[in-house]
Amino acid sequence: EVFRSAMGLDGRFVITYVGAHGIANHLQQILEAGKKLEETPVLFLLIGQGMEKKKLQQMAIDLKVVNVRFIDSVPKKEVFKYILASEMGASVLKNVEAFKTVYSNKTFDYMSCKKPVLMAIDGVSRKLVEDANCGVYVEPENIEEYNLQIRKYLSDPERLKEEGNNG
Repeated sequence: EVFRSAMGLDGRFVITYVGAHGIANHLQQILEAGKKLEETPVLFLLIGQGMEKKKLQQMAIDLKVVNVRFIDSVPKKEVFKYILASEMGASVLKNVEAFKTVYSNKTFDYMSCKKPVLMAIDGVSRKLVEDANCGVYVEPENIEEYNLQIRKYLSDPERLKEEGNNG
């Protein structure tokens, strides 16, 4: 709670992404999803570094995205403070066939912190989350799907708790 307050997260529905800001991650989908949710308490935290970070920061300015915050890489033990202060964790990759065989490491971090996973990776990662009933799959790059699914969580705090515990 102290950390949430210090980070200015009070009253926000925080969805944290931890990891690379590269081409494969296609994080512009988070910016676009954020834009669709700007009248809600949703706040996306994007933690990490990568080749696309500067471009994404500029895109956020150009699109006037007010509910996405960029945070530089932090040590692993610090990362957990952010995850624990969040409502959900996001695992995100570009919509590419090859990624269907990829497990996203950060998914296990979210699960260990009892946070439901917003899973935008199809294949084995999606199956993991669906089998454990510890989050929701959204089709990568499908902004309407992000919008729909996140709004469902906003109105169902019990689901957050239940799926977090399932993880």
